[in-house]
Amino acid sequence: MRPLMQKNISIHKNNFSAQGFTLIEVITVIVILSIVAVLGTKFVVDSTKSYQATQTRSRLVNTGRQAVERMSRQLRIALPNSVRITNVAAGTACVEFMPISSGGNYIGAVPDAVNGAAATSAINVAPHTIDFGAAQYVSIGAITSAEIYGLSPVSRARLSSRTATLLNLTALKTWQRNSLKRRFYLLDFPQAFCVVANQLRFYDNQDATSASVNTSSAYSILADNLSAATPFALTAGSENKNVNVLLNMTFTNNGESVVFNQSVMIRNVP
Repeated sequence: MRPLMQKNISIHKNNFSAQGFTLIEVITVIVILSIVAVLGTKFVVDSTKSYQATQTRSRLVNTGRQAVERMSRQLRIALPNSVRITNVAAGTACVEFMPISSGGNYIGAVPDAVNGAAATSAINVAPHTIDFGAAQYVSIGAITSAEIYGLSPVSRARLSSRTATLLNLTALKTWQRNSLKRRFYLLDFPQAFCVVANQLRFYDNQDATSASVNTSSAYSILADNLSAATPFALTAGSENKNVNVLLNMTFTNNGESVVFNQSVMIRNVP
């Protein structure tokens, strides 16, 4: 009996040892697991990059849309023929304008180069109120920006005081021409949107006598990482033609970019 028991034990041990893995099997499993890990990691990385790219583009779209909408809204309340492109240089350009504070009709005719009437510093007008900002200037009959800006503008005068029916100027004035509809506009200080050093900036309270925007003055940043060869283009108006401003800008961040092209029409009511 004793030898038989030894034989059974020996057989059991041999069967147990036969259940192990060979070196080739182990290596094969390791290779398969490595491939699965690489593929899984690549999937996670690609998914993360795609999510980040989507988030970046979404932020760019929101930033660009807010900036363009603000520019469009403010340009639409500008005196049409006060809009001009200035400070054009490498990486820099500005669109400058004078916002309308109020407007209405004046009574009779103002002295101009045609009627030869004596210069006056008071203008009788129909009742009006200030709608936006403050009234710093009055403009009549302007058809180009050159008649509004500069030291001796022929279609702009400085306002000293006003009532609902009377405009008082700081000096005697002879205008270049009368408005076709006897219309006057009260204007605030010039404002400007500028692209400077890849930033979209807003400048307020500019000097109407200057030939360009003072980009060293105080400003607020509307957007960063902006690139544009020609961010602003202008189709000038006339006494019976609207002004059109084209905004062309590319907002960029982390390799993603969004292009905005917006046309802003400024209705001209002479």
